[in-house]
Amino acid sequence: MIFYQLKKQTMNYKKSKRPNIFYVKYLFSPYRAMTIPPIGIFIKKEYKGNKSILKHDLIHWHQYKKYGFILFYFRYFMQLLLIGYDLMPMEIEARQSDILKNKYNYSQIYHKNKKIKNEL
Repeated sequence: MIFYQLKKQTMNYKKSKRPNIFYVKYLFSPYRAMTIPPIGIFIKKEYKGNKSILKHDLIHWHQYKKYGFILFYFRYFMQLLLIGYDLMPMEIEARQSDILKNKYNYSQIYHKNKKIKNEL
């Protein structure tokens, strides 16, 4: 019964074309933004208007729509545990528009809570 309700709720969110985007004061450190399907994308207020961050998280949203609720989280956390954040395929895909030197050492560059300029 719970699985059915969860699946029904997830399918309702999947019908929407774009996620809800929330600009928040705080996120788990060191993240600038987080995609939390099926709720939406959360971006720190200080990065509002940063197109590269939004594009990165929209790719995660697309991954959620492609894999579905359960498989998205399963794949994401298995890759995170087995491969690590910087080299996991779902994160590499989300960094497709980053320059090459940033794709594979993302946490060293961006998770230092440094403000970056709008890259796109």
